[in-house]
Amino acid sequence: MKNRLFIWLAIFGAGRAWAQLAIGNTAEYQVGNLPFEKPNDLTAFYNQLNLSYQWRDWRGNIKLERFQRPRKDKDYTELTQRSLRYANRSLDLALGNFYEIIGRGLLLRSYEIPGALLENPGQRIRYGFYRDIEGALLKYQSERLDLKLLRGKPLLNTFPPNFTGDLRRRHLVDAVETKLRLIPDWAVGGAYLRDHRGGKLKEYGAVSLSGNLPHEIQLYSEYAQRLGGGNKRFDLSDHSSHAFYTSVNFVAGPFGLSAEYKDYNDFFLQYNDPPPLIKEHPYAVLNRSTHFIEPRNETGWQMEIFLNTAQGHTAVFNWTRADSRPFQNNNRFEEWFAEFGYALDEQTTVKTFFDRSEDQLLFEKDRYAAGLYLEREWLQQLGTSLDENLRRAGQTGAGAFG
Repeated sequence: MKNRLFIWLAIFGAGRAWAQLAIGNTAEYQVGNLPFEKPNDLTAFYNQLNLSYQWRDWRGNIKLERFQRPRKDKDYTELTQRSLRYANRSLDLALGNFYEIIGRGLLLRSYEIPGALLENPGQRIRYGFYRDIEGALLKYQSERLDLKLLRGKPLLNTFPPNFTGDLRRRHLVDAVETKLRLIPDWAVGGAYLRDHRGGKLKEYGAVSLSGNLPHEIQLYSEYAQRLGGGNKRFDLSDHSSHAFYTSVNFVAGPFGLSAEYKDYNDFFLQYNDPPPLIKEHPYAVLNRSTHFIEPRNETGWQMEIFLNTAQGHTAVFNWTRADSRPFQNNNRFEEWFAEFGYALDEQTTVKTFFDRSEDQLLFEKDRYAAGLYLEREWLQQLGTSLDENLRRAGQTGAGAFG
């Protein structure tokens, strides 16, 4: 069990609505160690500071991360992100660290899960749960055409910030994406990406189709493959290097439903994880042991039902399954997740969740987790969140608590 406190704060420029300074901080203090490891009372402290300043169409951001343990060789204090961005109605330009996605992420997907942390299992070092790109980005949008150009080095977030930049950003990628809207409610897209590393060049292409149907139904499909290498076009067999993703979404008043399907084969890109179709949880206890996608060979699906009432109450039900064959062995990951939120008033919400999963690759037959959260908004941009979590994992018939 663990308590965590999050505080966020925004300060607005006096008398000028177009100037804004935002300060966000996440801190975690932990006492304890893994079973059978010494010392039992090991302490660790992690802190992440985010600063953002916006003036008219310009925005600057920095992220500072710090980790401390009794062994000083594990400590680090790093300025892990810095960026400058200009954006208006049709043009978007970013320099430095930024988040971007090509299509739905088969070729390139960067992300951040606010409040969630990663821990390097070998070093026991904690750091933020994000994967960004360091470089330059240009986007243009009009009524009929979207254009995106980028060049940068994606982050390999398997390494904590105290590792050198050469290890954390090994690949240099160039990408271009276009999307055409020739008829109302429908769009076709295409993308090209090339990866430079060690004097070698790999090229990839993707096509997509999206549309809106009557009754608030949205459809999306995307297919990507490596160019060259004897791959047949639009081949979904085990003999081609490909990635396929499709989804359907439906909304009716407070009710919503989404369904997604994936088919990946021989599509391991070290700098990118395609859509995992695994629910990304903001709860730390669920992020300790999560499914690792296997783009070399994995199929699966995800379904989610959600409800948002006019009183602010919420309910989410998620069911996920993934089948992979690493090392020619059949492995299945499956998860059932439910979350309920009850609004006590306009500023206070109580949330509880229940989760059951199994992961044959990690020898987890039954993993149960539950949590209770209390969130309170004090001012417009000032609030607190308190939580209690419990996790139980069954491994080959044994029980373990964490």
